[in-house]
Amino acid sequence: MLSGLSPRGRASLAQLERTRLWPGAAAEALHAWHLFIRDPMHRLWNPDHGCGIRECCPDPEELRHLLELVAHALPRQDARFFRQQLAALNDEW
Repeated sequence: MLSGLSPRGRASLAQLERTRLWPGAAAEALHAWHLFIRDPMHRLWNPDHGCGIRECCPDPEELRHLLELVAHALPRQDARFFRQQLAALNDEW
């Protein structure tokens, strides 16, 4: 579960993960994006290479799509907070 969300935001996220994703998908994607951004080799990502495991060799487009899906599913205030977290990570890109 993502930290800093309101009870309504946590409920919205739980419903999204239960109906369209998998339990823990949002936190997993945010963590993978965090690791991807901090890896100095991330600019060299190539879809033809790598193991395809999200924790090791994530597809950045897939991660961004998943994170945008989460942001759209959250209530407005929680989505704003979540996007601020993403923006802070994106500044490192």
